[in-house]
Amino acid sequence: MDTKRLALISIFTALAVASRIVLSALPNIKLNSFLTMTVGILTDPYSGFLIGALSMIISDALFFGLGFWSPITAFFMGLNGFLAGLFWHDKSNVSRLELASGGLLLTVFYDLATSILTMIPFVKPNVLLFTVLIGLFIPSPYPMGPVHEFTTSLLMGTLAPSIIRSVRRVEFGEK
Repeated sequence: MDTKRLALISIFTALAVASRIVLSALPNIKLNSFLTMTVGILTDPYSGFLIGALSMIISDALFFGLGFWSPITAFFMGLNGFLAGLFWHDKSNVSRLELASGGLLLTVFYDLATSILTMIPFVKPNVLLFTVLIGLFIPSPYPMGPVHEFTTSLLMGTLAPSIIRSVRRVEFGEK
């Protein structure tokens, strides 16, 4: 791994950890989903996985507390970065609509997977999916899932293309 790539991963990991801690007062507004996917696109799928997993584990260790959920959320956030890198790393021009819709779908996948797996110890299997869907998507009083998914989609569609273009041009010498 070259130093530019390592520096980029380190900076984005630190930014993801800091943003997760700073925005903890605003439920489910998480920049780390957006940052993880962006790094996966900029570098490669493996680096996307690395920043996603590290950002969740480090922020849990520093602020939120480590628990049985930490490996689950770390793995699936890493998987989002891996999939974003797999889908868009080699594409030279990705549309805003593609990034926004892809970011939305990957975030829905993350929310459903982590909610299901972290609820298994607490909910009977016959009502697990029903409980997860109510918890994520029914606004009572705050729609947890849609807020996370909408903000990630919005950031992927508005900021990610400019960041990707700028970093590729400046740091990696691409046009």
